Amino acid sequence: MNVSRLFSWSAGKRRPGALLAMAGACCIGLTVSASEQASESPTGFHDPLQQSALVQAAAHAQPTLAVTRAGENLVGVGLRGLIMISDDDGETWTQSPSPVAVDLVQVYFQNELNGWAVGHDSVLLATTDGGFSWEVQLDGRSLVTLLREHYANVSDLDEFEAESMLREVDLGTSTSADPDIMATPFLDVFVRENGEGFVLGAFGMLLRTTDNGATWEPWTEHTENDRRMHLYSIDMQGDQVYISGEQGLLMRLDREAQRFVQVDTPYTGTFFGVHISNGALMAYGLRGNLYVSRDGGENWQHVDTQQNATLIDALDGAAGGEVLLVSERGELVRLDTTTLETDLLSVPYAGQVYSSARPEAPGTLIVAQFSGLRKIDISQFQ
Repeated sequence: MNVSRLFSWSAGKRRPGALLAMAGACCIGLTVSASEQASESPTGFHDPLQQSALVQAAAHAQPTLAVTRAGENLVGVGLRGLIMISDDDGETWTQSPSPVAVDLVQVYFQNELNGWAVGHDSVLLATTDGGFSWEVQLDGRSLVTLLREHYANVSDLDEFEAESMLREVDLGTSTSADPDIMATPFLDVFVRENGEGFVLGAFGMLLRTTDNGATWEPWTEHTENDRRMHLYSIDMQGDQVYISGEQGLLMRLDREAQRFVQVDTPYTGTFFGVHISNGALMAYGLRGNLYVSRDGGENWQHVDTQQNATLIDALDGAAGGEVLLVSERGELVRLDTTTLETDLLSVPYAGQVYSSARPEAPGTLIVAQFSGLRKIDISQFQ
């Protein structure tokens, strides 16, 4: 088993998940991990893993990297532990207390109450009250302990594989400015109502839960990803689970084998997202590339999105059978999942977009940008 890249996340490669091509520039000089700060300030160091996020005077205007729906509310996350909630379809935002001050790059809600946020230094936060309060489920320190204990006692790996994984944990911590912290960022998370879920990240990092996040089990060795490609996105629907990553990587959970197996695709570029909707499996990413399969990845059709910017989101429309694709330039493409016809909306460029969400109000869209969260009336664009 080749695990040479699993835990080797250097400062120069620290870019958040599906934002690798979109938000890297904004994070240079602004993204500060615990390990990086420790190397720059050996004395008087304030550990962002043990420091709450600062209260911002205008939180809604701070750099925001992800936004999602939480029931009727919206929740956004961003730099230095920023978490915000809106209960009026994005008109106003209120900052929520955050137990960490590291950058948060993705947020997901299972329902109106239960949600998770992930970010740098292997941070995984959880909420059970709709995002008004959060607790740390994992971070770079507890992950090191979890990995070492797991691979020292795992029963379904042979001795060589277990020792190999342990050596990689040691390598990852030895190359960190702080040897107690695994700096590998988590990049996406998905947990279903039945309690099954996964958190994933750079260099093939993958963990699984079956109890709604109460406990997490390392699962990297359960993937056909020996090259340890970065894992960017996950979607789960019914018994189907798909994960997308760099260099055309797409994997499907084989439940009988309890393993993520590779799905062949005709594309070798990065898939920043994977989405299941109306019987269609969609993988999307660089240069506006979108591939759709109706048979679980056996056959693929390339769809012309009428633009060439990186796709960063796929949102189900209010009407069944419609998906709204969002690019890093804020371009919007309507996709009919039945005919695979696309319609490019004429939206003026207003800055780079990192994430998006549909509020309750029809004809509107919330986008996360370096300048904060912005509400768009998309009903005016055709």
